Amino acid sequence: MIETPKQHDFDWEGGEDAFPDHTKSLVEDSRTEARIVAVQWAASSLLVGEPMALEAETFAAQAKRRKADKKVFEVLATELAPHEARYSAMVQAHFKDNWPWARTNVVLRAVLLVAAAELTANPKLGTGAVLNEYMNIAKGFLPAEEVAFTRATLEKLVAVIRPA
Repeated sequence: MIETPKQHDFDWEGGEDAFPDHTKSLVEDSRTEARIVAVQWAASSLLVGEPMALEAETFAAQAKRRKADKKVFEVLATELAPHEARYSAMVQAHFKDNWPWARTNVVLRAVLLVAAAELTANPKLGTGAVLNEYMNIAKGFLPAEEVAFTRATLEKLVAVIRPA
């Protein structure tokens, strides 16, 4: 007899939900929370096909509700929104010819774009710290093979953005 994994019985009528409350932080660290909100902002913009600048204000309000570090989010948004095309080209340059940008998971694209923007906009933050932050975010949202791809691409971006 095959046992079915125990499922959580949600109290739907009592308001319990399988998804975290969008007004509460997902993590304890406000800087990490700001990076997560920035990735969600970038993914949302990519998904709907709107320029990131149009969505920035909405996600800045979300960052505030979720107790994300306002300065970190602003630095990321200020760097990425006006230079979205430049960062997209920079990231795509490290993709194989047979792997089109549009075919790539939108969350993966968002992680790479935001990470590239932070590597540029926040030069005092150590490269290892930036890589660890975005790898942890990738692990939370992406399957293992895409996490490995994220790591390899981020290392290539580091070589371009912060050459040794």
